[in-house]
Order: sequence, then C-alpha cells, then structure tokens
Amino acid sequence: MSWHLITEQQRFKELLTGWASAKTLALDTEFMRVNTFNPQIALLQLNVNQKVYLIDPLAIDTVALGLGELLANPHSLKIVHACSEDIEVLFYKYPQARMSNIFDTQIGFAFLGYGLQVGYQKALKECLDIDISKAETRSDWLARPLTSEQLQYAVSDVEYLPALYDFVVARLREKDLLAYCQEDSLLMLKEGAPVPYLKTLYQQFSNAWQFDRRQLLLLKNLAMWREASARLHDIPRAFVLKNHTLLAMVQKRPYTLAQLSRIEDLHPRTYQKHGPMLLEMIKAARHQPIEQCPPLLPLPLPKSAKSLFDLLRQKTDQIAQQHHIPADVLLRKRWLDALVLGYIDEGDNFTLPLALQGWRYEILTKPLLEILASQAQQLLKWRQYRHRLDDSVEPVFN
Repeated sequence: MSWHLITEQQRFKELLTGWASAKTLALDTEFMRVNTFNPQIALLQLNVNQKVYLIDPLAIDTVALGLGELLANPHSLKIVHACSEDIEVLFYKYPQARMSNIFDTQIGFAFLGYGLQVGYQKALKECLDIDISKAETRSDWLARPLTSEQLQYAVSDVEYLPALYDFVVARLREKDLLAYCQEDSLLMLKEGAPVPYLKTLYQQFSNAWQFDRRQLLLLKNLAMWREASARLHDIPRAFVLKNHTLLAMVQKRPYTLAQLSRIEDLHPRTYQKHGPMLLEMIKAARHQPIEQCPPLLPLPLPKSAKSLFDLLRQKTDQIAQQHHIPADVLLRKRWLDALVLGYIDEGDNFTLPLALQGWRYEILTKPLLEILASQAQQLLKWRQYRHRLDDSVEPVFN
C-alpha cells in the first residue's frame, strides 16, 4: 500500500479538500506524554481510500487548516482501535471541533468474545493472519527526522484497519450485535477526556473516607493546588506531588519545615520552592472552623454487601447468556459500583451511568433496578451506615 509523509502546508491543504468527501477514514495517532500534563500529538495517521497519509503536526498547522473539522464531520465514519487515548489527544488538540462518528474495532472484538483489551497486533494476527511489529511503540515520536522504522510502524497502524473493520462488522451482523457495538463506540466520545471539577478532586482518593473534616479540607486544597500547578506549568501531577506524598501530608500534617522534609518522596524542588506555603495551607486547615470544612465522605459498604453484588452479577450472567453478549461487555465493574452506590445514596431517581442509559437499559438496567428495589430496607440501613445517619432518617426508596 502506498503511503505519504505530509510535511508541507500547501500539500496538506489540497489533500484535506479531497478527504472531506470520504465516507470512511481509518485513524490513529502517535503522541508523547512523559514530561507534560497534556498529551503532545506527534503524528496523525489516516487511511483514506486505501492510501496512507502520515501527517506531521509539528510541521503543519493542522488546527488552522481544519483537520479538526474533518474529524468532526458526522457524515464520515472514523475507524479506530482502542481509541480512548486518541480521543483525549484529539479533544485537546482540536477543542472547538470534536471528533464524531467513530467505530472502535477493539469494542467490536469485545462483543465477539475476544476480551475487553485485545490489542491491534493480536487482532490482526488472530483474525487476518497478518503480522506487524510493535517495536517502535515507546520510541521518541517528537524527535525529527522520524526513522524509517517509525514511519513503517505508523503506516501499519492504519494500513489494515479497514480490513479489520470489515471482519468485525460482518461477524457482529451475524450475531445481531452491530447496533450495540456502534452505540458503545459513540459512548467513548461522550465519556472521553472529561475535565475534572477542581473542587471535587479530593473525592477521587479512594481512602479519603478515613479523614476527618479538617483533613478533608487540607486534602481538597492540596489537590486543587497540585492540579492548578500541573496545568499551569504543563507537567505531570506527580512532578508536583505524588499521590502518596500528598496523602502523607494530610495524615501527618507537619508543623515545621524539618518535619515537612521527611514526608516520603517530597521532591526537593517542591520543598525548597513551596515549603512555607504548604505549611501555611496545613496550618490554615488545622484551625479552620469545622462547619466550614467539607462533610465527611461516605464509608465503604460493609462486607455483607458482597451478597448483593453477587446477586446482581448472577442476573447479569443470565441476561448475557440470553442475548449472547459477553458478561464483561454487558456490565463493567465501575458501572455496577456506580449503580449500587448511586441507588443506595440517592434512591431510585439518581442519575444512571451513561452506559446504563442506552441499549442496556431495557435488557439489563431495569432488571437490576428491580433487584435493588426489592432490597429497599437493607439498602436504607447501608445508606444510614455510609452517611453516619441515625434511624430517624426517612427512607428514600419507593
């Protein structure tokens, strides 16, 4: 298959006009995210009408010339494989023209029973008997000039995507699962690359429920400061404070610079530059009126809740067999956790995870909600336990 490296503005502009009418585009990206907060796109590969184009965004202003608008065109199908990181890269690069209408062949393979994380190389070998090398996966894609090995690797990432798409779609049609797979592919765009809300970042720490209210205030402020610093200087969060370092500061709340210096993995540069400010943050949280601190976070469910999760998974397995859908595709652990905790905390009017609002709602979500409703009294007790409430609380379940 012929391929072309595009490094000239005028040539790219001419090609872009022709690509606008293409019905399908096979797409992949190469990017780096080692020393930066935001991903740095280094190469974008397109397979258009059986020709591969390697677009160099370091040489071409792809934003000004409208590559984002090409990818946002709802009338062309973008074929991808394992696209979650590509979505983040492209959403960041083209924030005003977000990619639309995708089909992820990895999701297709999951529906066909190959597992949730089938890599492109394995998919090609098992289904099309094609071998490709992945030796350049971790190479420096921002270096120029790109090596011949890098270029050939980049070509192979989209060269066979249309054939892989045809293979997957044909078998999904046979199983009457194509529409479900298409919807799940589009779900990737809805869920992709969310910008976290600064004031609730602290709630994402899994052990934060162990902290008292003043510790939660410190955790909240440290998490916000770290996020803002990382974004401002375009460096990874861990370059500011590693998670375990941040949590150790909340747990130990040092009084002096000497105590602060002994916090595990606190970078000397962070200590030297921000040490006094960090101590002031710790001091302010220590003396904050308790009513001005965040409320305690909910406790984890007791071990006895395992029986409920087992019951819900058994029902999921039955539905999966009935509809010939792999159970791990039908219901992910994070969706199940969100469903149970949301129902316990807020009752049956809580907002469902996006994945449980679509095609899954009638065949899966409603039966699971019926099971939860049948356990109303037990769930009320767990709600009171999680939120440290007494028996006077009115039930929130119908």
